[in-house]
Amino acid sequence: MAVRDGKKHSRSASARRYGVALGGALSALVAAAAMATGSAAPAKADFETLIDPIIQPILTSLTDSITGFDPAAAADLTSWGDSLMASLNSIDAALPASMDSSSAVAAAAEPAASSTTGTYDLPLSLLGSPATEPAVNASIDGGSSVPLLVDTGSSGLVVPYTDLGSNYLSQLEALFNLGAPTGISESGYSGGVDYIYLTYNNVPVDYAGGLSTSGPVDVEIYSWDPSNFGSYFTNDAFQGFLTDNSVQGILGVGPVTGGPTTSPFESFGNVTVDIPNHELIVGGSPVAGTSLVGAPSSTDYISIDGGALQQVSNDVDSGGVTGTIPASLLTSSEYNSSTDLVNPGTTISLYSDSAGKDLLYTYTVTPTNDPYVVSGSTMDSGVEPFLLGPISMSYLPSGTGATTFGG
Repeated sequence: MAVRDGKKHSRSASARRYGVALGGALSALVAAAAMATGSAAPAKADFETLIDPIIQPILTSLTDSITGFDPAAAADLTSWGDSLMASLNSIDAALPASMDSSSAVAAAAEPAASSTTGTYDLPLSLLGSPATEPAVNASIDGGSSVPLLVDTGSSGLVVPYTDLGSNYLSQLEALFNLGAPTGISESGYSGGVDYIYLTYNNVPVDYAGGLSTSGPVDVEIYSWDPSNFGSYFTNDAFQGFLTDNSVQGILGVGPVTGGPTTSPFESFGNVTVDIPNHELIVGGSPVAGTSLVGAPSSTDYISIDGGALQQVSNDVDSGGVTGTIPASLLTSSEYNSSTDLVNPGTTISLYSDSAGKDLLYTYTVTPTNDPYVVSGSTMDSGVEPFLLGPISMSYLPSGTGATTFGG
């Protein structure tokens, strides 16, 4: 899926009660955010000084947003924030007593053996209903094996903090075991989620199929749906987003995307998503077929129902579900304006050349694979071309990559 652009926030009529709800929602964030300042657990008196620069901007933003809807709720939130900061002196009671700065650094400095050469065939399954979510299983830092969405439309391995343990204490301990984060930042995905995450380097990841890597992992610590004001206070938008996709993390393998970081397979040179043969092939050569400059986005030519070819930037996105098509490429009879969906029976064909000699893929829209109609000039292929045949994405040439259609 593509890294999302922002949308306007919807209004909420029940903001008054959110100050109380926010306390539970941000408790893990408060503890995790402290990690952004170092790997050691600071003394009680130091917590407020360390966390305040991270928490206060979030609280200020929330207060400003709520003021327009309910000034009394904003006052409640400000009061709650003051109480939160004053209560941070007791947070170290929940911290693992056995962890200190030296042990945390040691944990980060001892990654598992990492392969950067060779070819690995990772078992790939399709999840969801209908089945549109390609996924592989992996264990992160010795944890339980979880399904990860294979997403050529983004780059970076992203998991929510809730994947790290069964409760706040075990999740916090797992964060300490990851060592010191190298940064804290914000990102998001099309489909309804923005999030704040911590990046940890040299994290061992063991994939089903025998591949082990050691590299950056992004841990989501706070998330919201920009179209749902209430999600600012529940801190579960990312988890809900993953549940909708039947996975517990996102494995972004795209070479040149909006991030949030880099693909864990970049050093292997190439990945091939082969859904018909149930494989994610890491390394090796690209599949035989038509190769285009750019990955995941390439310049293609689209024909609707055999009509004239039109140039389009196509985001070849295995995590894009049923995909999108710009309204400018369609006639009013080719989509339903009330649902913004392409009409079933419509044939969509993509070519590599303006003469229509080199077909990349073609399919007929059904009620279960109908793309959304959007504004702009860029389309998202969705998973459909991956269902038809293997597609490779190469990480070279650096800065552009290449997409090879093998169907």
